[in-house]
Amino acid sequence: MMGFLNFYFHLLLVSSTIFILVAAKNEASTDLDPKNHNIAVKVGLILDFNSSTGFLANSCISMALSDFYSINPHYTTRLALHPKNSHDVLTAASSALELVNEDQVDAIIGPQFYKEARLVAEIGGKAHVPVISFLVTSSSLWSSQTPYFVQTTVPDSSQLECITSLVQQFGWQDIVVLYQNDTEEESGNNFMPSLTESFQQASIRISYVFAISSSASISHIEKQLRHLRSMQTRVFLVHVTSPDLASRLFYLANKVELMNKGTAWIITDALSSSLSSLDATAIESMEGVLGVRPFIPKSKNLKNFKIRWNSFLLTQQDQPNYTEKYASSFNTFCLRVHDTVWALATAVEKIQLPEVKKSPEILNASSSAITNLRILEAGPRLVKEILKTNFVGLSGEFKLNGGQLETPVFQIINIAGDGENGDRTVGYWTQGRGFSRRIASAAGKGQMVVYSKRVDQVLRPIIWPGDSTEKPKAWDVPGNVVKLRVLVPKKSSFTEFVKAQEDNRTKNTYNVTGFSIDVFKAVLHALPFEVEAEFYPFVNDKGESNGTYNELVKKLNGSKAPDAVVGDVTIRANREEYVDFSLPYLESGVVMVVRAEPDRLKNIWIFMKPLSWDLWLSIVAAAIFIGVVLRMLERRLKPQNQLGMLFLFPLAALAFPERNMVGNNWARFVLVVWLFLSYILMQSYTANLSSILTVGQLRVSTDIPPCAGYQENTFVIEILKKLRINGTSYSSMEDYDKALSLGCENGGVDAIFDEIPYMKLFLHKYGSKYKMVGSTYSTGGFGFAFPTGSPLAKPVSEATLRVMEKGSIQQLEKTYFGQGYTTQYAGEDISRDSPSLTSYNFVGLFAVTAFLTLLAWGCFECSFIISRYRDRNAAISRVQSIEMTQDASAENDQQDFKEGEFLSQEESNQQVVQDHTSINIDHGAGS
Repeated sequence: MMGFLNFYFHLLLVSSTIFILVAAKNEASTDLDPKNHNIAVKVGLILDFNSSTGFLANSCISMALSDFYSINPHYTTRLALHPKNSHDVLTAASSALELVNEDQVDAIIGPQFYKEARLVAEIGGKAHVPVISFLVTSSSLWSSQTPYFVQTTVPDSSQLECITSLVQQFGWQDIVVLYQNDTEEESGNNFMPSLTESFQQASIRISYVFAISSSASISHIEKQLRHLRSMQTRVFLVHVTSPDLASRLFYLANKVELMNKGTAWIITDALSSSLSSLDATAIESMEGVLGVRPFIPKSKNLKNFKIRWNSFLLTQQDQPNYTEKYASSFNTFCLRVHDTVWALATAVEKIQLPEVKKSPEILNASSSAITNLRILEAGPRLVKEILKTNFVGLSGEFKLNGGQLETPVFQIINIAGDGENGDRTVGYWTQGRGFSRRIASAAGKGQMVVYSKRVDQVLRPIIWPGDSTEKPKAWDVPGNVVKLRVLVPKKSSFTEFVKAQEDNRTKNTYNVTGFSIDVFKAVLHALPFEVEAEFYPFVNDKGESNGTYNELVKKLNGSKAPDAVVGDVTIRANREEYVDFSLPYLESGVVMVVRAEPDRLKNIWIFMKPLSWDLWLSIVAAAIFIGVVLRMLERRLKPQNQLGMLFLFPLAALAFPERNMVGNNWARFVLVVWLFLSYILMQSYTANLSSILTVGQLRVSTDIPPCAGYQENTFVIEILKKLRINGTSYSSMEDYDKALSLGCENGGVDAIFDEIPYMKLFLHKYGSKYKMVGSTYSTGGFGFAFPTGSPLAKPVSEATLRVMEKGSIQQLEKTYFGQGYTTQYAGEDISRDSPSLTSYNFVGLFAVTAFLTLLAWGCFECSFIISRYRDRNAAISRVQSIEMTQDASAENDQQDFKEGEFLSQEESNQQVVQDHTSINIDHGAGS
């Protein structure tokens, strides 16, 4: 089985080699094939064929032509190469003129180097001949002046955007750049301007640049690396094109211990795409390195091309420019060449160039002088078609944007020894989107590609130098102790903050003390490494202050710049442009201090001021409303006092609450509500009146004064100019007191403008006479200044926070400024009169009072109506009962009357009988 496979492999190898050689021979001919009637399109090729790069490029072009026309045999055009050997700028220029005027080519491929490409691009632009370069990466060539120059390789600007974003997201502010600087290799020289511009826009400082020649000796490289070892920056960017130089560089970097834990190394596309050219020892010395390169998707065509490429190299071993390292490796540079040839062949076929070439004007064009170039009539159409060409090649999608190859995705690799070339992919970077762990084309179904601007959220774990998985801090202390040269201001006032006093025993030696100095020492003590600070003042030859605070801070960027500026230095926006500040250790802001004078204008109506006029009216209305309700409630019990109750009862209830002034339970309820309302109003009135009588004893003007003072050599004068105030500088608190006492009319000032820490100190000494008033003009506070990009800025800021959290700064304030300093200024304008209370403040109280009062009135009316209804029914019942009693009595009387009448008649009859009897007797007797 193995014998069969070996036979099959050798058969494939021989057939591929014969096919490539035959195709290359056919392509080198400039004559038309009479059998196939294919039209040859002349294409110039300017390369240094004596170099390994030129040898590789020529080989890749031959294979690309063979592949293209084997897939597209029906095309009527064939690219016919006219090679020109070029090894310098003059040779390249003469070759370009010869190709344009004599050979009458329709396009030029090459040259290799930037200076040559710039001159050839100008010639091609004047002759309207497209110049296509797959090697020049500088972005400065493509412009409106060179519209016929096309770059089919990744421009520096693309990968620099990725590298800048990577460095920025890791939080590194300083970086050391190592780049290859050879006469024949110009990529480094053109790379640095673009890199500097990109880093400046991201506020990344290049602390050191090391230019290396490929022929540099080991001792020279080692010496430079040891110099880098003595620096604090531990982030390195390497841009070299020579694999041999890269091998030596990283071997020596390990030797001088520059690739230990805490360091970060990044390599550009020039080396990341050529890792296969390095041996195992070089790869091992690069473990922990991070690299970026254009993403090349895997494909079947790419795999087949690699096999044929290795087969082709085996046939070239007898060539003079052949090197052994190319036989065992595959360089992605060849893929760009392959896609370039395909793009040109496709564009030529689409515009039907042969018909255009038959134009007599072009064939008869003069070519006798350099200034009289042959003009290609089809040039504008051809370059336009090249720019529109879009296909998927061996290196991925081939798409031009603005005359440059568009590479939206970069692959981020980490050399860790477990990949094909010792590298592993940790993520990707897409222009306009950011970082991701995978790309959309490689994501499976249902998998979402997450993009983020932060590398720590999406990238796979990175193994850094020293087998560390922790992100390098990007700086280190070269020795055991860091020594800082610290510049401090020379002050004649407010020396509690900084005091630089010359030592009488030693000439030009100063003892520097003060609050700011002790805070800085406490911060240095909180750092994770030992730091020694040497303080010296900002003085002139006379021992006086050498300028303003702005001039003091600018010294950080001058010659013999100090390592830091410490003192009562305010963080301001204009200073941030040229220095880096730590976090503020003391809050600040500019305030105004004025005299506090007794109020001689006694206000006889001050008792009315605690309440506003609308609240007074609301109280009167409430009292009348309560009186009306009480009148309605008590009108049946005490009708004789209704009018007096309306006006006097609410006030009388306040004065004599113990008297039983009402007889209705609902009236008592309303009276309780009224007393509750009155109690709250009286307490509020008392509190506000007390505030007015207490604070109002001093009258302070908050108006902007016509003249004011400020501390000399400070930025406060800029604020006074904006306020259009005449400013006078003073140097001490005593001067402040004297000037304020005199006032503007007597040669002094009416106000002092200065920062809060100074004014708190001033008021702590003269607090009974002056007050802070008006608005506060915010500033960034007091901070420590460092040169731009200093690695100490961040750790000092972190240490400042730790010192503040421990309360050490508050203790130092009490030590230097006294116990009452920290509470001297509460951030409010205490001189402002207390505002009067308005009815709006008691809307809820009035609403509740009205609701409860109306509720009581309503309940009373309802109970009254119900009581009347019950009384009426009772009265009706009583009337009905009386009527029934009367009817019964009448019937009894009638019966009794009848019985009496009968009895009386009988009695009458009896009486008549008796009378008759008596008469008869009397009559008988008389007889």
